[in-house]
Amino acid sequence: MPNIRSVAITSLVISFLLVVFSASAQTDSLPPVKDSSGLVFVRIHDITIDGNKKTRRHIILRELTFAQGDTILLNELMRQFEISRNQLQNTGLFNEVVMNIKNWSGDSVDVSVTVKERWYMIPLPTLSLYDRNFNVWWVEHNHDIRWLQFGGRFYQKNLTGRNDELHLAALFGFRQRFEAQYVLPAFDPIQKHGFSISSTYTQSKSITYALDSNKELIYEDVNNYLRKIFETSVDLYYRPKFNYRYTFTLGYKYSSVLDTIAQLNPNYFLNGNTSQQYLYGKVTFVRDFRDITAYPLKGNYLELSASKLGFGLFDDVNIWTATAMFSQYVSVGKKWYVTSQNKLKVSFPEEQPYSMEGGLGYGNDYVSGYEYYAIDGQSFGYTKLNLKNEIFKISLPSSPKNPFTKGAGLPIRMYGRVYIDAGYVRDRTFSENNPVTNTFLLGGGVGIDLVLIYDTTLRFEYSVNKLGEHGLFFHYNTLF
Repeated sequence: MPNIRSVAITSLVISFLLVVFSASAQTDSLPPVKDSSGLVFVRIHDITIDGNKKTRRHIILRELTFAQGDTILLNELMRQFEISRNQLQNTGLFNEVVMNIKNWSGDSVDVSVTVKERWYMIPLPTLSLYDRNFNVWWVEHNHDIRWLQFGGRFYQKNLTGRNDELHLAALFGFRQRFEAQYVLPAFDPIQKHGFSISSTYTQSKSITYALDSNKELIYEDVNNYLRKIFETSVDLYYRPKFNYRYTFTLGYKYSSVLDTIAQLNPNYFLNGNTSQQYLYGKVTFVRDFRDITAYPLKGNYLELSASKLGFGLFDDVNIWTATAMFSQYVSVGKKWYVTSQNKLKVSFPEEQPYSMEGGLGYGNDYVSGYEYYAIDGQSFGYTKLNLKNEIFKISLPSSPKNPFTKGAGLPIRMYGRVYIDAGYVRDRTFSENNPVTNTFLLGGGVGIDLVLIYDTTLRFEYSVNKLGEHGLFFHYNTLF
């Protein structure tokens, strides 16, 4: 029977083949340009920046792959422009980035960078879904408004012009959430070190206390909050190069439930406990060579992390976790693209509180066609293979007087897609009466992706799984 090892091996083989294909394609697409004297080089004499009314100059220069005084091969310059433009776009600071050669004198050039900044202060009335995914809420929970949170969020991007962010939220309903976060990507002169600090408090009148037939068993009490969680953490960032980042996290989490939940499932916190607190530490490494973060078409992404939950004064749990993610994006022809997305998570020991388990069926971690199943376990893996074609790409004009867009074009793209997914979840504690757990998962189908502006993707998918079940599913993703 296929297991998590076979899924991991399949993911690595597919990813390796795509890496080889991508490397070959990139090498062949950039032949050297020669004249009578050989290769032609140009020197960057000056870099001018326009349109950055709030963003500080050094923040923009940090994202450029070249600097004043650099000498660059001529046929490489346009490629460096494209990479630099994508990196600036991925900061989320700008609606539009345009790069040009301004002056050319002999072997020296002046480079012009023109940006159109976004509207950075955004208070938003919010209606938020806290179910596992949209499909479960709409079909199995009958789009019950009790699974929605209402309230407000406040986003202040680029607070001091250093690409720093302040996030505040106050959400109400059956589940309440209050959070505050500040992020400063770089605080030192060499712009390689940053930090973030965040705190969150949630309380809920509904709680999933166990699974049966891979469906959630939910208990509700309109008069009492069944679960309360407080969490606070500090992240330190180290970004030695453009595409590399290390994150070191230290946090504290406290959770409590009413006696009723501990009676329904004594293993919710283990041993019938009604509270749980622990310190946790995490190290994350990211290698990111994607062209556009929100919806990449070329490049690759690698993320490795290791964490320890429970140590020091607060150690109600004792869990080690390691996670690896790898995605490859390859152009295989005009408007045709292949992507491979892979993830593997391993944790131990096998006996863990039910509250600490994760798996497939939550957010973006799912195998197509199994969205209605909650598949929990200590370890899981999946691989996704997609072939997509660009159906259309347009840019909607906007008025220069619009304070949000400032005259920038608003890109909208649509892609047709066929896909196949495979996955496996291993659970040695709560797998009884959950038949989809500890089995090979296979699903696939056809879909449409609608990419709005730069941050939001809407995915409409018609999927069928190994069980013969099929249906229309909706997913969305946003960086905002």
